[in-house]
Amino acid sequence: CQAQLGGTVHCDYPRWVEVLCHDISVHVPHHLSTRIPSYNLRRAWGVLKEKWGKHIHQCYFSVDLLRDVITRCHLYDTKRNYISFDEGLNQGGSA
Repeated sequence: CQAQLGGTVHCDYPRWVEVLCHDISVHVPHHLSTRIPSYNLRRAWGVLKEKWGKHIHQCYFSVDLLRDVITRCHLYDTKRNYISFDEGLNQGGSA
């Protein structure tokens, strides 16, 4: 379960974006089970946060986040989850 939770980042968007996109950003539960219907993703997300919160990576949408995602290559590091490509090269990441 840790790999599915640690390998995905949940991003909170403004509510109007989530309604418009049918809660597609609530994606972490989908990585645990593709059988969870989309109309139950938000409820499953609440349970995951309650039970496994310390293993979940969450961010909040902002212009800075968008700029970071668009302009920086990211790697998966087994110890620190997602890191920048430059950080992996500079610190000998374990990606």
